[in-house]
Amino acid sequence: MTVRECASMPNNGRASACVAVLDGKAYVFSGRDSKKTYLNDLWVYDPAQDTWTNLGTTPLKARVNATIAGHEGKLYVGLGYSSTIAYQTDAFLQDWWEYTPTTQQWKQLANYPNTYTIAATSFALNDGIFALYAFWHGFSQYICRYDVPSNTWDVWPDNPKRAHANAGGRGAWFGGLFYYGGGYNTHNLNQWYAADINRDEWTQLSSIPGKGREFSACAASKKYVYLFGGRHFGGDMTGGEVFESYLRYAPDKDRWEWCGMMPCGRAENLIAFSIDGKVYFGLGEDADGKTINKLYCIDE
Repeated sequence: MTVRECASMPNNGRASACVAVLDGKAYVFSGRDSKKTYLNDLWVYDPAQDTWTNLGTTPLKARVNATIAGHEGKLYVGLGYSSTIAYQTDAFLQDWWEYTPTTQQWKQLANYPNTYTIAATSFALNDGIFALYAFWHGFSQYICRYDVPSNTWDVWPDNPKRAHANAGGRGAWFGGLFYYGGGYNTHNLNQWYAADINRDEWTQLSSIPGKGREFSACAASKKYVYLFGGRHFGGDMTGGEVFESYLRYAPDKDRWEWCGMMPCGRAENLIAFSIDGKVYFGLGEDADGKTINKLYCIDE
């Protein structure tokens, strides 16, 4: 396994952005820069050309920890938080939009059904876009599904046996199952799950090594599910530790493996995605809050 550096994102990068893959390209939306300025632009990374393209300012309000998913040639994006002041009720954003890359057209859709909108774990499945386990004035176990044909949301019954709240890394698909875990819910979490969404079956697997990590990033190759960086929150008096390491999970063995140190150094609030079985990771911020513009690819 080797890690190679890809083209850096122009400018100084960003933290707390969201990413989705559509038609072989990665779309990165929103986030914040090193000056803590919130962003509302959209970028696309083309791995075939190893290039970044700025698609311009969007009609959405600037925000962090938004949600994005790709489905049948379109992006679905929204949610997140729009204030630098904590717990501002009107800053928990419920707007939901559709973007068509071929026409560069934006369309506002039905609002998200609740105010748990920070850092939802999201993915597309069949004709639905799922948003799971976000944060408001507490941690949610809600699963919300946006039905694309009818432009409506529904909320699945809360089931504490199904999973925990605020899953870190945003999760990744592998072999027809959705893998995710980590995060924070008044304390660090290291539980790891596989979900068969169609059957509403949730299985707890071997825990993430260590005492847990939040603000990490997750993506799957053809063999493994990778987990990058993040932070172990050590309490108000310590601030915690930002990780430099990355791990991988082998689904066939239910086993975690230590991979090494990320070439960007310690990083949290980064992104990760998979295209054609290759895993990419980068952006985010270091332990001092300086944003990172580097992007890397793992060749197994």
